[in-house]
Amino acid sequence: MLSLCFESMRSQLSMFSSPARVGGRLACATAMLAAFCAVGCSSDDDGDGDGTVALADSASLQELTTEIGIPTTVAVTDGWAWVVESQFDRFPDFGGTEAPAPFRLVGVSLSNGDYDQIPLPDNFFPEGITVTPGGRMYVGSVATGAIYTIADGTAVAAPFSTALPPSTVGMTVGSDNRTLWVCSSDRTALTARVVGLDIATGETVATHELEPGAAGSFCNDMVQSPDGALWVTESFNGRIFRIPGDDLTRNDSAEVWLEAEQLTAPAAGGFGVNGITLLGGQLFTVVTDRGTLLSIDPSLEAPTDDDLRQLTLTLDDGDDDFELVRPDGITAVPGSSTDILIVENGLGQEGGKKLLRARIGG
Repeated sequence: MLSLCFESMRSQLSMFSSPARVGGRLACATAMLAAFCAVGCSSDDDGDGDGTVALADSASLQELTTEIGIPTTVAVTDGWAWVVESQFDRFPDFGGTEAPAPFRLVGVSLSNGDYDQIPLPDNFFPEGITVTPGGRMYVGSVATGAIYTIADGTAVAAPFSTALPPSTVGMTVGSDNRTLWVCSSDRTALTARVVGLDIATGETVATHELEPGAAGSFCNDMVQSPDGALWVTESFNGRIFRIPGDDLTRNDSAEVWLEAEQLTAPAAGGFGVNGITLLGGQLFTVVTDRGTLLSIDPSLEAPTDDDLRQLTLTLDDGDDDFELVRPDGITAVPGSSTDILIVENGLGQEGGKKLLRARIGG
């Protein structure tokens, strides 16, 4: 999820304005093409996207939004994709000098393209987001490490935890629906850990330090597989960690599952492997500074770089060699056996700053 910029930069963002509210929802942005609004798809699985499919070599893409203020991650509930608008180009710690606009989550309907928003606290600078099966969302702050929650059917963000300074990044709700697993990363000390928080009390139930690599460590995103294991991306060294399901509450049980050249940034100091999700029994991940979408079989016991498969991407306007612009968070679309949502944060770049829908094998 988080794709930091350690150098000063000017804001390149053109914030989209909020149109008038119609019937409790904001109308579909005029810049959205009609094709982007028709994004429903059929499902061959049980609604969780975990039916077995073969690894694919390609994906077709639809753009679901116009530019957003440096979006980082996305979660889906009740047919709506909620995108985190980080505004990291305005974050002082990353060299930003402009005052941020009001913080918010941007909601995009996956059935008709309408959009909505949920306000977040001042100076929040959000990054990670996740949702429970019941529709309660959690969103974390890079600026303070605080986590806020939004109850299903509301548009009010309320405090949940202040226990994880200095920064919270990616997160996921455990399959037990009782634990919130969070990437807690210190970008100054170059240390990182996975922390489990009790959803009912906010108390810590387990902590897993990520062993530093040559460039320290940065816990970025995670997903839980049906066997209970947590798969965690570490962006500074191009690694994927695995925490077995039986060891989730046993501190410091994270082990490197894969360290690969394809998961690293092409230049020192950059961001490598980032968002991660499961679809069709396969792991999918993006590499921010390479602009790539990769897949791999999670059943492999000792995977190598050769086991990663890079997907060829085709945009629906006919661009058959499409490159993602700083891809960040990704998530499988509930109820689909083929579709993944991809966020391009576009930080420091022309282009990107959008939510895309990828149809694997399409």
